[in-house]
Amino acid sequence: MRINKKIPGLTVFALLLALIPIRGYSRNGSADKSVTVAWWKFDSENSRRVTDQISSIKDSIQGNYKMVKGVDGSALKFDGFTTVIRRSADKVPKLSGSFTVEAWIAAATYPWNWCPILAQKKNEKAGFYFGIGPQGQVGVFASVDGVWQKCETAKKISLSRWTHLAAVFEEGAGFKIYIDGDLSGQLKASGHFVPAAESDLLIGMNDEMIAPSNPVREYATLPAWFSFDGIYDDIKIYDGALTSGMVEQNFTAHRTTSPPDIAKRVMPNGPPGPGRFGAYYTKLKFYEEWDALFRVGDYSDIVVQFDNSPVRVVFWRGTRYSPAWVMENGQWMADQSAEYFDTINGCFEHMIDPHCLYSHVRIIENTPARIVVHWRYIPVSVRKQLSQVDEKSGWSDCVDEYYTFYPDGIGIRKVVQYTSGEPLGPSEAIAFCQPGTTPEDNVNLDAMTLVNLKGESHVYSWANGAPVFKKGENPVNPVIQIVNLKSKNKPFMILEPGNNMAVYGIEQRPDASHFPWWNHWPVAQLPSDGRYCQAPDRPSHFSLAWGGPPFHDEEGKVIRARESGSEGSLNQDEPKMKTVNTYWSSWMYGASMQTAEELARLARSWAQPPVLKISGTNFANKGYDLTQRAYIIECANTSTDRLEMEADASNESPMVNVCFVVKGWNSENISVLLDGRVLNAKSEYKSGVIRNLDSDNLILWIAMKSSQTSKIVINRSNL
Repeated sequence: MRINKKIPGLTVFALLLALIPIRGYSRNGSADKSVTVAWWKFDSENSRRVTDQISSIKDSIQGNYKMVKGVDGSALKFDGFTTVIRRSADKVPKLSGSFTVEAWIAAATYPWNWCPILAQKKNEKAGFYFGIGPQGQVGVFASVDGVWQKCETAKKISLSRWTHLAAVFEEGAGFKIYIDGDLSGQLKASGHFVPAAESDLLIGMNDEMIAPSNPVREYATLPAWFSFDGIYDDIKIYDGALTSGMVEQNFTAHRTTSPPDIAKRVMPNGPPGPGRFGAYYTKLKFYEEWDALFRVGDYSDIVVQFDNSPVRVVFWRGTRYSPAWVMENGQWMADQSAEYFDTINGCFEHMIDPHCLYSHVRIIENTPARIVVHWRYIPVSVRKQLSQVDEKSGWSDCVDEYYTFYPDGIGIRKVVQYTSGEPLGPSEAIAFCQPGTTPEDNVNLDAMTLVNLKGESHVYSWANGAPVFKKGENPVNPVIQIVNLKSKNKPFMILEPGNNMAVYGIEQRPDASHFPWWNHWPVAQLPSDGRYCQAPDRPSHFSLAWGGPPFHDEEGKVIRARESGSEGSLNQDEPKMKTVNTYWSSWMYGASMQTAEELARLARSWAQPPVLKISGTNFANKGYDLTQRAYIIECANTSTDRLEMEADASNESPMVNVCFVVKGWNSENISVLLDGRVLNAKSEYKSGVIRNLDSDNLILWIAMKSSQTSKIVINRSNL
């Protein structure tokens, strides 16, 4: 991702001045006892090398980087993942005792843990380290008489603006840190500096893999490589201690209000809606440095759009392809994958697959009548171990998920698990935060409304801590979760009756947010199954509630939902004796401005659909498939040109838009009558044909709402 740029040449005078060792001066004109011994000005780059203006040594740049505008001339933009400048130990200036390190920086994010601006150290026993901490604090550490001393600031640097930093160690006095010329941290320390003369000097990256700070589970968070995410300019090393006046003078000399070359980061979701109903392969772009990591082609992601709604559904590699519903204002709502957990390895799930090695998506159906997207993944741990591996066959848990979308903006999720162990908990209402936002920026404290099939509802608040969904109360037997995002359209989930909803009431930090808040997912590339968010600098997520949907076995038998959301034991009467067992669960998604009563009516149409009667013997009714939100009909006589049906709808079993899958009936040219009235093909129904190896299937979707018996006739034309 290197971008070459022609840099204007220095004047002869400026070049000579840059090559002369620079001695500092205080405001009153007296000389500071300091000499500039290294200066990375970053005004030019050639063949991945930058020149130290003092020694003329050309240091190599490893990883991805970019030359951008700096506070004075050019600067080097580090990618946050791979960029590092290294100088071999034998070419590093020898510091005699007191020293100063100085730099201009612009941070896009705070690092995952301490990350150096400049460091030459050995096992915290010798040398120095000047860097930025995971909360944005500035630190200088050094070995003084063999003891590793640490000086940090309470003040945090700002993001996406230029900041001048200087750290001074003065023998016999200790450490001082200056932020934009102001003394911001100090530590008294008497003794002599012990250099790490045999260690290389590094800019922008640690000399070893470091685990992210603030893990949820230390045993499930591993060390990793990462670099500074932002821009460095004018890095200097002085042999000697600069005075406060000289530090302030250096800050003032290049003080700037110009913004650094750091673009605003927004998780991508395709063009704004409404859009033409359909599923589209694409390659979504996040930001340049993150995108450069992925070894994928132009069809790596999928976006689903709807004709009459600005809401979109995004299957993006940044979420490991977990689909997210994106509201009209760019707020994201997602859900959990099937997840396994043990106390040795932590979580086994899609979140911990940042390269999408075990996760992929594909479009199965894409017609005007409906869309089907298939998401397949294998739950994996941070150590790339697989869950519940069968010792005989070698197979682990595998999951197929099918998302069926209709023109009315409703999606049905079917989770099919193949396992030799327990079925995995698949449902957890999770919202994303765009960079720069907190959970409170995205959701109201009255964050969730529960609704039952009668339309009775209750609003739950997180204002005074996580609430509790009391079983059988408020309301009785809820099936609908509405998430009260700060958007016009509110995302919702409709689960089967018999679900076991529960609030996600763990891992909360009241000092950080009203909601449990992490940033190991989405987007992050580190091996961690949980990292508490330290700032709203990166994409992050927070959880509200478990859905606890009932499971079904391969014979269709309903297995009671878990005792509490995604936890607890299951009610299984028979022991698992087979090598692999199949379990499935299914529920509905959407995002709209519908009322609780309207959503309850939609829920009844799905959970207790009207009875369908078919006239004649040319077609067989195979029942209602809630995993497709469709009636399944088989054609027994392919030559017939007419299908007559009657739906016995009522207030308890209403018809709210309906899909018919007619297997074996190729009907590309049809007309549809509802209670004798011919429907408009553009506005009142949509149809499509799915071609299979052995037969074709008609998919018919009708926009209708009814609480009384309706007669539906489909006529096929051979024209």
